[in-house]
Amino acid sequence: MNDINGIFWAAPVADVIGFIIAGSMAVVYFQNLSVTKSPVATESAVIKQSHPGIIITIAREHGTQGKKIGELVAKELGIPYYYKEMTALATKESGLDQAYIKKVNSNDGEEIAQELYLTTSPAKYAIEAQDEIVREIASRGSCVIVGRAADYVLREHKDLLRVFIYAPKDFRVKNIMAMYHDDEKSAKKNLERADKNRAEYYNLISGQKWGDSHNYDLCIDASLGKEKVAEIISSIARK
Repeated sequence: MNDINGIFWAAPVADVIGFIIAGSMAVVYFQNLSVTKSPVATESAVIKQSHPGIIITIAREHGTQGKKIGELVAKELGIPYYYKEMTALATKESGLDQAYIKKVNSNDGEEIAQELYLTTSPAKYAIEAQDEIVREIASRGSCVIVGRAADYVLREHKDLLRVFIYAPKDFRVKNIMAMYHDDEKSAKKNLERADKNRAEYYNLISGQKWGDSHNYDLCIDASLGKEKVAEIISSIARK
């Protein structure tokens, strides 16, 4: 009889134990999910107050170390620097998914360009949110902004230094190989894809040609060295 009762009770007991284990695992999973946020969304996703002065926008070819140059300029001048924070700030502004805004920034696919023609498209909202963030950042005072077609968005700003950083292809390929551990073939492919995406995004936003010297106040060769380039930009900004 005891054996029969044991058989009857085995299944319910196993179900209860399984439920407890599954529940515990679910609690741990959702606790981890709640704290595992995107580093972009939590790191420095604020607009910093600055003193009145020049706004420096930096557009750059892939592999020129433009982001690092921007950081050096901001450090030299003692002003805020914005790049990766822009995605998090635009996410807050628009309410759109952060991954989608990143996709819009990279112009990943022709569907982004097609969406811009729709007045209610998410791509349009994402770009409008980014433009608004760029203007808000500029209103807080002197700073360095990398990418996001900021030179065009702030074209009416009275204190604006628009910089375009370029370099010979072989120089950029070597930088990409070093930064991303690519072989030469992959580095060249990544370079072409990144420059194409940046040009398409800029052209869509502005109707102008990305990299055209007429659209910038300073075009400078990164092969001079990132420290030297940052020194030149900082010197011009001070004047």
